[in-house]
Formats: sequence, C-alpha cells, structure tokens
Amino acid sequence: MKKDNVFEITTRLEEGGIMILKIAGYVDASNINHFEQQLGEQINKGYYKIILDCSELEYLNSSALGIILDFHKLAAKHQGGIRLLNLSHRIESTFNMLGFNDYFLIFSEEKKAIESFNK
Repeated sequence: MKKDNVFEITTRLEEGGIMILKIAGYVDASNINHFEQQLGEQINKGYYKIILDCSELEYLNSSALGIILDFHKLAAKHQGGIRLLNLSHRIESTFNMLGFNDYFLIFSEEKKAIESFNK
C-alpha cells in the first residue's frame, strides 16, 4: 500500500468474543478521527478483548498511540484489553521508547495473543 494517507481496518471475530482488527496503511492526522471511530465502534459493540494486527501497518502517529491506550484502559475495566500483534521494529521501538510496553502485551503469533485473554 503506498502512502496516500489512507488506512484500512478489517475485522474478524474469534471464539470467546475476541475481535481481531487488522490495520493496514498509515494512521496520521488526516485520518485519526476515522481510526478512533473504528476502534470505538468495537468497544461500543461490547468487544472488550481486542487484538490489533499491525502486520500491514506502516505508520502510526502519537495521537493514535494515545487513542489505543485510552481504549485499552476502557476495555480493561470490562475484563478485556488490547493486545498488539506483529508490530514492525520501528513501531515497537516507538512503543518501548514512550513506555507503552508497560501497558500492552505485544505478540508475534496470533495464537499466543488469543491465548493471553484466557490467563
């Protein structure tokens, strides 16, 4: 996907009410409101166990990081949370540098991310 300030989210529901959102492209100031709406929609539907598959995510701005953290905290109040899957090295480094790794579980295997909700 070339950088033209677009992103796409596809959703897939797994057993146990775990919602997997695959994010592709770029999340930046031009589309941050749409990103927040898409993520919030899942919470509003009652999906509190969310895995963000970032295998096709190319860029995530700091506002998006804050949105993910806010929704993670909200989901945690309902015995859920957000797990991160397949972060690129660059995005994972940013998460670590900002201390977000203290809040999120980060996985490279979908199966392990799903299993983490059952522990």
